[in-house]
Amino acid sequence: MGVPGSDGGSAAGAVCPRLTSAEIRSVRFGRGSWRRGLDPDEVYGFLARLADEVDLLRRDVQVARGDADRIKAALRPWQTRNARVADARWPSDRR
Repeated sequence: MGVPGSDGGSAAGAVCPRLTSAEIRSVRFGRGSWRRGLDPDEVYGFLARLADEVDLLRRDVQVARGDADRIKAALRPWQTRNARVADARWPSDRR
């Protein structure tokens, strides 16, 4: 079987290494011995793993966006406070 990290089932809840774009592009499915074409179990197993990976990536992006929003929200008041302090210390530097 040419599917990276495939264990015959879904990757949900399993600890698997993250898929890379190169792995996805290089996947080759074996021919089914019972009829012509690709082995459906390999294809559906890989699609399930790929779908799980997309879910993980979307969650990671959501967490990163939340972190960025919290950092921005904390930074704004800090910048405002420090800009006022800098203006009070060095009024001649204003342009």
